[in-house]
Amino acid sequence: MEIASGKMPFFGAAIVSLAETNTCRRQSFFVGWTSIAGWLVVVTVQAYFGALFISAAAVVASSDAYQITPARTYGIYLAILTLTTAVNIWGNRILGKWNDCALYWSVLGVLVISIVLLVKADKNDAEFVFTSFRNETGWSDGVSWILGLLQSALSLIAFDVVLHMAEEMPDPARDSPRAMIYAILVGGVTGSAFIIVILFCLTDPETILATTTGMPIIEMVLQATKSRSAATILSFMLSICFVNGCNASITSASRLLFAMARDRGIVFHDYFSHIQHGLNVPVRTIVLCYGFNVCFGLLYLGPTVAFSAYVASVTIFLDISYAMPIVVLLIRGRDILNEHRGSQKAGLKMSKKLGLAVNVVAVVYLLVTSVPPKFFCFPIALPVTGSSMNYVSVVLGIFTVLVTLYWLVFGRSFRGPSFDIIPGLATGEGETHPDLHLNRDETSEKATVTRHE
Repeated sequence: MEIASGKMPFFGAAIVSLAETNTCRRQSFFVGWTSIAGWLVVVTVQAYFGALFISAAAVVASSDAYQITPARTYGIYLAILTLTTAVNIWGNRILGKWNDCALYWSVLGVLVISIVLLVKADKNDAEFVFTSFRNETGWSDGVSWILGLLQSALSLIAFDVVLHMAEEMPDPARDSPRAMIYAILVGGVTGSAFIIVILFCLTDPETILATTTGMPIIEMVLQATKSRSAATILSFMLSICFVNGCNASITSASRLLFAMARDRGIVFHDYFSHIQHGLNVPVRTIVLCYGFNVCFGLLYLGPTVAFSAYVASVTIFLDISYAMPIVVLLIRGRDILNEHRGSQKAGLKMSKKLGLAVNVVAVVYLLVTSVPPKFFCFPIALPVTGSSMNYVSVVLGIFTVLVTLYWLVFGRSFRGPSFDIIPGLATGEGETHPDLHLNRDETSEKATVTRHE
């Protein structure tokens, strides 16, 4: 967050600004592709959760007559992908208001479901909620607790979404870190409160986990309210939260792909580094994101372990992309930040000691949980079987091999982050960034920026 307050608050600039000159291109390339991989999986996760909640609503509304199948769920998934892709292409002017409404809708959903459960459901006592520890994984209590962090980590990732829109913000150095802080605060407070509510109302976990809806939270609502109408409405309410999330995730992933194409980091980079005239969005990378998720969503129709490994990789990919700039900052020293303070007012600036402590804690957490072969790569239970094995390390290994091969073959063409002004937008009221020099090719609608040394 503090890095985002520097003079280069846009995609890929953090690692370029902080790293040594002889390694910054390589580090930027790997950070970029790790982040892209994470965000492409985020799109899949959001769309599939939306599809699962819609399927759960159909089961409840039909009194279990509707049968959930992978093919039907995939069809709903495609519908969500298509809708949100269309919004990203033709609804650029409403994206800001859409995302504002999405925030309020998510908070409203948490409040409504919490109130319904607290009023209607049977309750556990405070001892069960705050002191009881139930471990059925086969791991020790300590390892089991760390493995449980994966769900919490999943709910708090992707706060960097605002950085991928920094080039389209009036004051990114101020607003980007603030937005990330607010995202974590809102997500942390509402998530913690919601978990406490769930634990108080979780009186029959065996029945809830065996639900025909496929979504335990909907079974909880159904048991609490004894009303299929209420459970259906609340299931649709939650599905809309994930549709909103998918919409924002496509925005983020497409900007990352566009930035990487602009920096010549993907195949056919000249084709994908294009802003559609009149729409002011990178239509081609939006469609690329759509195509990727249509194809990889097919994993849901195959073995469960394959899809689970693919989905589980999202937290690790994004955590690694967060860790790399922080590690570089720790190695080179926090004084390097002072060289990259721009003329814009920073949205976040910590003292040297506090910043160092925060950086160290962040890196230790990420090294313990996310860097293979650490805890988030462990199977969730012992003894390990073919179906319970965590194959996320395989996903990470395949990704690493492919990206490394691409770098070895085509890495020379990658030039590192440049700055692009999307037509109609800038870093200020009609001004470019004061520390950047703009070179625009009007015929190709491309723009690059070089730093003044």
